[in-house]
Amino acid sequence: MQTQTEVIIVGAGPTGLMAGLLLKRAGIDVVILDRNSAPVQESRAGIVTARSLELFASLGLDGALLARGTITTNIDFIINGERAAGFDYDRAKADDTAFPFMLMIPQSETEEVLLEALDAAGLRVRRSCEVTAVHQDATHVSVQLQHPTGNEEIQGRYLLGADGAHSVVRHQLALNFAGERYPQRFLLGDVAVDWQRDPSRFQIFLQGDRIGLYLPLHGASHARVMTTLAAQDALPDDATPSLEQLSQAFSQVAGCDVTLRDPLWLAQFQTQHRMVDHYRVERIFLAGDAAHIHSPAGGQGMNTGLQDAANLAWKLALVLKQEAPPSLLDTYQQERLPVARDVLDFTDRLFSFAAGQQGWLATLRDHLVPLVAAPTAALDTVQQGAFRRFAQLDMTYEENPLVSFDGGSRLQPGAGMRLPDAQLSRRMNLHGLLNASCFTLLALSRQPLSPAVFSDLQQTLSGLQSDRVQVRIAARLNGGLPANAEAVERPDVFSRLGMEEDNDQGLIVVRPDGYIAWRSDMLDYAGCGDFLASLGLAN
Repeated sequence: MQTQTEVIIVGAGPTGLMAGLLLKRAGIDVVILDRNSAPVQESRAGIVTARSLELFASLGLDGALLARGTITTNIDFIINGERAAGFDYDRAKADDTAFPFMLMIPQSETEEVLLEALDAAGLRVRRSCEVTAVHQDATHVSVQLQHPTGNEEIQGRYLLGADGAHSVVRHQLALNFAGERYPQRFLLGDVAVDWQRDPSRFQIFLQGDRIGLYLPLHGASHARVMTTLAAQDALPDDATPSLEQLSQAFSQVAGCDVTLRDPLWLAQFQTQHRMVDHYRVERIFLAGDAAHIHSPAGGQGMNTGLQDAANLAWKLALVLKQEAPPSLLDTYQQERLPVARDVLDFTDRLFSFAAGQQGWLATLRDHLVPLVAAPTAALDTVQQGAFRRFAQLDMTYEENPLVSFDGGSRLQPGAGMRLPDAQLSRRMNLHGLLNASCFTLLALSRQPLSPAVFSDLQQTLSGLQSDRVQVRIAARLNGGLPANAEAVERPDVFSRLGMEEDNDQGLIVVRPDGYIAWRSDMLDYAGCGDFLASLGLAN
C-alpha cells in the first residue's frame, strides 16, 4: 500500500505539530507520523517563551495556552537557603511584546492545544507508526512504515524529521550528532509542594555540589521540582525514584522544610548537548531535538524547536506552490544552524556554572554569587538583557536571499531582526497587521497624511500587492480614517522602529515568521519591488 502527500512529518511533539499546523493552514497536504500510541502525558518541557507565545498568537492560539498555563515574572536564586539575587521581568520593561513573562505549562498541555487546532483544520496524527526506512531521489522522498495493521509506504515531496533526540530520520541519514553527555544525574517530579516559600516564583537552588529547581508548572496544585542526584545515592539507570528519595534530596538543596506529595510524574535523567552539522540533506530536513539537544537550563529546548518549525514551514509552502525556487529552502540551514549553535553554547555555560562545579569551586561560587549577582541584578539593563535573552526576542539572522540590506536602512530593527510589537491604537497592535501565511509590506509614516496623500500612497502600493504579499499602512492621519489604514495614535510606535523625526517614512517587508526581510528609510517603491522580484514575489 502506498500513500501520496506533499510533506511527511515524522514526530508528533511540539515541533512536528507546529510544523504540521503551519503547513496545513498554508494549504499544504501533510501526513504526521508518530511511533507512540498516544500523546505524551508527562509534563516534560515546561516553559513557553515570549517569542513562542508570539508564534502561537499569530495562529490565534495564545489564549488557549494562557488559559492552561501559569504566568510568572520572577526567578529567584537561592544559595544555602537564602535568596541571593533574582530576575524580575516586570523591571525589564519589555513593552515590545504582548507577553513580558514566562508561561509555565506542561508540554502535554502545549501539545493538546496544537492537536486541537490540527483537528479543527482536518488533520490528525497517525499513531503507532514506526519508520523503518527512508529513501529519496531527485523528486520525492518515501518512508517505509510498520503499524498494527501491517506495512505501508508513504511518498511525499519533502520530509521533516522532528522525531526527537533518538531520531530515526537522523540515523537513516547517518548524520553526525556531535557532543557529549553531562555526568550529573537528576531526579525530577511533578508533585504537590508544601513549604513556606512563594509558590508562584521560579526558584533555582544552589548548595555546594547540588542544584535544585522549582517551577510553578501546574498552577496552585502541582509544581516541577528537580535536583541533583548525589553519587552516593545513585540509582540503577532504569529505576524510577521514590517520592521519599526526591523529597529528601530536594529538601537538602532547598535549605528548608519541604513536603512533597501526590506525584503525577517521577523520573531520573541525564542531559546532553549535541547537534547536527546539517539541517538539510536534499529533500529531508531536521528540526527540534532531532537536530539539537542541550541542557534544560534557560528553558530553550522546546522553544528553539518551535522556531525551527516556524522558519521552515512557510518556505516549504512557497516552494510547493511553485511561488519560490527550491533554492529558497537552503536558507533554513543558513538561518537555524547558527541559532542552534548559539543556544547550545549559552545553555552549556549556564549548566556548567550552576551544576558543573564541584568541591571548592562550588563553595567559591556560592560565596561569590551573592557578592556579585545581587548588585548586578539591581541594574534594570541587566534585567532587560536577561529577559530578552531567555525570551528569544533578540535572535537575528545574517544576510541571505531572505534577509537583504539593499534597502539601505540605518535604523534598528533592521533586516534579519524580529519586528517588535507595539500598540498602534486601542484596538490594534503592530503584530496584528501581520499574516503567518504571507509576506507583509508595511508602509509607515510618522508624518501625518491627508486623505488625498494617503489615497496616492495606497494606489502606488497596490502595484506591490499580490496573494503572496499583503500591504498594510500604519500612519498618522489628518482627516478621516481611510479603508485598509491603521491610524497610529501613539508616536512611540515609530520610536520603537527607530523613526524619531516627525517627517520619517519608510517601508518594511516582514516575512511570515515575523522577521524583517528588507527595510528602507524612505518610500522606496522601486527598491522594494526589486527585492520582492528577487524572491519571485512580484506581480
